[in-house]
Amino acid sequence: MELSPVVDDDEDVRSALAWLADVSGDPAAFDLRLRAAQLAYARYTAEPANLGGDSSLRALGPDVVAAFLAQSKSMLDDRRSYDIALSSRCIPWVKQLGVNIAQLAKVPGARERARRMLEDRATEPDGPMLELVMAGNYAADGADVALVPEQVGRAKTPDLHLTFEYHPDPVAIEFKRLREGAYEADERQQQRRIFRKAEEIIHRERLSLHVDVNYSRELKDVPDGYLAGWLQRFLTSPLITLRGYPWHDEFGSGEIRPANVDAVLEDIRDTSLYFGTKLARLLSGAPVRENGYQLAAGLLPDERDPRYFKRFRYGSVITWQCTAPAAIERKTRHVKSKLIEASQQVATQEVGVIHLAMDMELECEASDLRRERNKQVIREFKVENVVAALYVHYLVPRISELNTWIIDETVDRFGAGVDAVPSSMIFPGSAELGNDVPAWRQSIPLPPRR
Repeated sequence: MELSPVVDDDEDVRSALAWLADVSGDPAAFDLRLRAAQLAYARYTAEPANLGGDSSLRALGPDVVAAFLAQSKSMLDDRRSYDIALSSRCIPWVKQLGVNIAQLAKVPGARERARRMLEDRATEPDGPMLELVMAGNYAADGADVALVPEQVGRAKTPDLHLTFEYHPDPVAIEFKRLREGAYEADERQQQRRIFRKAEEIIHRERLSLHVDVNYSRELKDVPDGYLAGWLQRFLTSPLITLRGYPWHDEFGSGEIRPANVDAVLEDIRDTSLYFGTKLARLLSGAPVRENGYQLAAGLLPDERDPRYFKRFRYGSVITWQCTAPAAIERKTRHVKSKLIEASQQVATQEVGVIHLAMDMELECEASDLRRERNKQVIREFKVENVVAALYVHYLVPRISELNTWIIDETVDRFGAGVDAVPSSMIFPGSAELGNDVPAWRQSIPLPPRR
């Protein structure tokens, strides 16, 4: 029986896409643009060289905005171009936009802000989407909201002005989306360089292993053959402990142990399996971070969809993170520059509020260290008296095997705050878990074993 092309149906997502199509001024052309992005994704993932590779928005072509919005369209009508990793980075923003679309449609400046995003095809959409989503959230809270138009040649202004019946003085709101910087991208590239040497051994020896490594030095200082060298030592070692094969040296620490091949074979007994996070989870026996693993395997792809395989010969997963103090410092450094910029922008009013939003890695010691370093930077930062509250939104896009997409949010609040500003979350409809564990440390339900 053929699978339905619909992954999930969501009225809020439909409403948001319909509003954006109307804002574009040409709904038919808007639909064609998203269809082209879906086709670009299908072509990219059909290439054998891209199996399990980086399906980033920019890898799919120059129209980054269409690639971002196309994931929501694919959820509604095209299973083949729906990506389980990209979906959690894209769909929650469109969903939340649709939740308050009736209120957002009445906000002065909202259509202009959305149209500008749609016209600038190369822009990172999550920045403008943050502004639009929070404008809708504040409007739904009962605030009188206006998106402040940017004026060329004049000092930067805040993103929003808010007024309330019980607080008539305008409140200036500024949003900053802290994306992955060049350092993080370089770090991942350096890990791929190290992985390639290990991958050669995995394929040559047809190995099924889980290699877990925590680098204590910056990856730029780690030799290309670092993991390959430890694999060679493992293969020639006469002694393997019950914990596997652990090591510790000047570059980091790690462990090599057999992968759970039986779990993979059981999973594909009468179906196919996506070459990605679930395979990594089965082989390692634990959930993996989207940007913290690599796979090497011998398999037979499913002819119906090249992203899946139906025969498995061998496979290894490498999971990694870097907790080098220098690496944490480099990843935190841009927080201060964003704070300086934001505090200047809200200084146009007597009361200002700043929202910083950034992605964090699941189950990662480096995320804990980064949060603590952020807190230190913010507490040391001498904000202007105008800044009444600062919210830091830590977002964890998660790949769930029980949900079509999911994102967790943890919010740290700094400053005295003002009662006139009730909104604090980007995704206020999320279920409260009722504990003090940050989003990246929350466990996620897994499907029952068959």
